[in-house]
Amino acid sequence: MEKFPARFIERLEALLPAAEVSEFLKYCTAPLPKVVRLKNQKLLDKPSWTLAPTSVPEGYFIDRDDQSELPLGKTLEHFTGQIYSQSLSSMLPVVVLDPQADDVVLDLCAAPGSKTSFLAQRMSNTGVVIANEPSGSRAKKLAANIDRTASFNTVMIQSDGTILNSFIGQEFDRILLDAPCSSEGYGRRDSSFFAKMWSEPKILMAAKLQKRLIESSWEMLVPGGTMVYSTCTSAPEENECVVQHLIDTYPETVEILPTELKNVPHAKSLKSWEGQEFDQTIVEHAQRFYPHLSSETWNSESFFVCKLRKKTGVKRIPAKKPSQITQVKVFKKNQNAETVVKLAKKFGLDKDWPQLLMDGKPQFYIKQHDLYLTTPAATNFMQNNLFRRVGLRISDKDDNLTTEFAMQIGTHATQNVTEIDADQTARWLQGYDIPTTDETLSTLKNGTAVLVNHKTFGLGWGKVINGKIKNKLDRDLVF
Repeated sequence: MEKFPARFIERLEALLPAAEVSEFLKYCTAPLPKVVRLKNQKLLDKPSWTLAPTSVPEGYFIDRDDQSELPLGKTLEHFTGQIYSQSLSSMLPVVVLDPQADDVVLDLCAAPGSKTSFLAQRMSNTGVVIANEPSGSRAKKLAANIDRTASFNTVMIQSDGTILNSFIGQEFDRILLDAPCSSEGYGRRDSSFFAKMWSEPKILMAAKLQKRLIESSWEMLVPGGTMVYSTCTSAPEENECVVQHLIDTYPETVEILPTELKNVPHAKSLKSWEGQEFDQTIVEHAQRFYPHLSSETWNSESFFVCKLRKKTGVKRIPAKKPSQITQVKVFKKNQNAETVVKLAKKFGLDKDWPQLLMDGKPQFYIKQHDLYLTTPAATNFMQNNLFRRVGLRISDKDDNLTTEFAMQIGTHATQNVTEIDADQTARWLQGYDIPTTDETLSTLKNGTAVLVNHKTFGLGWGKVINGKIKNKLDRDLVF
């Protein structure tokens, strides 16, 4: 058995029934099963994959015939965003939040983008998801996953979440606060976690930050709006204590709701911890998930989820909107239609091609000569707030396509498109140019943009140059 700090075991004995302590210690460092979230349900019929259903409709346990030879992250399904590797507990907050079409949603602590992209998927790319990440390095990973999953309705912002309420009023229909925590759940990813990285001071420091984040979030939620607070730890200081802090800070405004989760083994919330009594509605409705509580459709790490509703507005200092907003040119209705037609003619797409990628109306805009695709709700937000990026970039000032957009429309195109074989695909993903073996490309002028596909996968784009397709794959995507 792995080594555990004496204080951790002492806390665990106060947290769990005596009969469950040894089971928790047995499973809290056991490797997690591989789970993927499917964007393309056709993958259920992939012969070389075994996909078993989980308690989350979009999530599947995965077993592959070639998993020893090919890492999941290098499969074409992952490369093109048709799957997303994500633990089951990480999917829970989105399921509980239950975002609806055209909602205005905030993901306050968004990187690396697992929950952000799941929110966008559940909303069918309607409305807007505001993805906040204060760290510049983590924001890069967030942006990459937004692009890979084609989350058109997402606005990225970069702010300290504890003070974001200074700039944004009570504007969000739903807020997801999956808070930074002491991460006890990480023991199932690194079995040395408890011996090397766990400490009680980390729990207390995390709890201080979480209380500031939950206050800020509550002040940005519309009256009647819904918020989910979650962590990947079992520490009560970071869970029930934080929710109780919100109730004490904003009395008469907080209602704890049932999570309405089905087929997920869980434990009830605590009644008290180290002398602090918790509100009865927390005890009744908040849920704890432990690694030793599993089933055929559930196997994950330590987690805590609480769903809250804001009964009335709160008294707060008015939000101070920025005096200078990034200059963008948002297209009018006729300009949107013209852009759709232009791309349809260029690549032989159906005239309603945006509906293949998103529900609702497409909204185009230009920022610094680059063309972007997003939603009306996203452009409404960005015209009144600071932002880092919005939607999916389509092309630059020279009308060169982006890899992320080409990957989305490639398999729907009927002209200026080519199909390459498995060997050419391997070369293409390594960044090499490939010969134009497709006879339909022989008549194209040098410099013509061509979409590149392999079977059901859009692999980006290139330019026809002297009998070759010059590879335009983004360098950070090259294998």
